[in-house]
Amino acid sequence: MKKFIAVGSCTLATLSLFMMRSSKKEVSAHAPLGAPAPLQLIQRIPMPGVYGRIDHFSPHPNSDIVIFAALGNDSVEIVNAFKGKLVRSLKGLDEPQGVLYVPGFDKIFAANAGNGTVKVFDAKTYAPRKTISLGEKSDTDNLRYDEASKRVFVGIVGGIAIIDPATEAHVGNLKGSGGHSESFQLEKKGSRLFVNVPEDGNVVNVIDRKTGELTKWELNGAKGNFAMALSENDHRLFVATRRPPLLIVLDTDDGREVARVPVVGECDDVYFDAKRRRVYSIGAEGFISVLQQNDPNHYSLIANVPTAVGVRTGIFFEDDLYVGVPATGLEPAQIWNYGVPE
Repeated sequence: MKKFIAVGSCTLATLSLFMMRSSKKEVSAHAPLGAPAPLQLIQRIPMPGVYGRIDHFSPHPNSDIVIFAALGNDSVEIVNAFKGKLVRSLKGLDEPQGVLYVPGFDKIFAANAGNGTVKVFDAKTYAPRKTISLGEKSDTDNLRYDEASKRVFVGIVGGIAIIDPATEAHVGNLKGSGGHSESFQLEKKGSRLFVNVPEDGNVVNVIDRKTGELTKWELNGAKGNFAMALSENDHRLFVATRRPPLLIVLDTDDGREVARVPVVGECDDVYFDAKRRRVYSIGAEGFISVLQQNDPNHYSLIANVPTAVGVRTGIFFEDDLYVGVPATGLEPAQIWNYGVPE
């Protein structure tokens, strides 16, 4: 549906950021000679009035709509990417880290780290519906929806909280290993939930949603595991670490590490493109590392696509990768849309 459109010249500030990044260390910053870049910047959408850190995004059935948590702005932003403009800014939040649109219920859930709540909005009128308290020290973060059980899962300190989106009630917790739960993924064909817990020895918690059984998978010395993606069909879990900057691939049958590849640093979101067998790792160093899956056990870095310093979160769906560009100097915050060439 999206068409490639011309993008104006980079601003001086953005070009400076690219030059700063390039001068720090040489990396495989381009696709092989003669091959098109695996991601191409096709759109910049200005977000005037949005300041501070941009955190996690949520998919929406309408592929033109992009929703993201503006943590530093204490708001959730609704963007129409087709029209290239802001639709609505949801105010009254307290350090929103995660946001989630729940299909079927047509509601938006926003996780507030500042006060340990999840705030629910009507997705048609954008009116606030309810505030669900998970505890002041819960540090609410990422959210996921499970279609089979009709439940919303929320990352908190000590595990995962469960919310019924119909009644908007907190209906229980899954106990983890004690630290703050960062990115997590849910099996659709199974009952397990995989959770990054960097505060507890940099492990992945594997929690059975039916029994509550907890298993820990070690990362063999790698630290700072914040971002995560899952390819359930391949039985592969992708964990991005920060110290050192790696993409670690685990076999979900037994937790065994099958690959580790250097990627961009300070990654906060990673996505698996099943159609092209690629992994996109978004990092604040100023680029997106694109890896090709040669087979489930072997991966190669094919390009580091430039973004801007500080860009660490985004969302991939259909054939578009959107990233959040924080405001800097005279430049407003922006959403950049990268298309995948056919």
